Amino acid sequence: MSEDRLDPLALRMLAWACLWSPLADDAEHQEAWELLALPGVFADVRLDYWNSFHAGSPQPPISLLFHALLRREGSSAREDLMRAADYLDLESGDKRLPPDHLGPACEVFGLAIERQETALVHGLRERYLRPWAQQACAMLGEHPALLALVDRLAADIESAPA
Repeated sequence: MSEDRLDPLALRMLAWACLWSPLADDAEHQEAWELLALPGVFADVRLDYWNSFHAGSPQPPISLLFHALLRREGSSAREDLMRAADYLDLESGDKRLPPDHLGPACEVFGLAIERQETALVHGLRERYLRPWAQQACAMLGEHPALLALVDRLAADIESAPA
């Protein structure tokens, strides 16, 4: 791999980070969709996606927050992911999501892959990403398009070297 090229899996994880972010607009979601080579177009699943992962009171049916979906103590999960981001010198911008949100976690995971931080890749996969994907898949039985989406994410998570 040349020094000026990102690891393809790291790049995919950055696209996943964008796709899961409620801060991204539809055009950015579509761009991530295309980079991930997902079938169809984002607009085909947009409403179901928002209703499943972003909309809901007090939270959506399938939370993108690890502590909520995995029923864990929130501050511990946030601190774990903030430590990982700090270790990788990852800076956040003005608009931020909680550190234990799937979007930023995919970004941290991608950077850990790029920097070949195998212990960090393993830890993030085992503690957060794999359990989230497994739980989300279990809850998406009536949403085949979204189930396929999470299955593709899970495949990328599992393909990371650690």
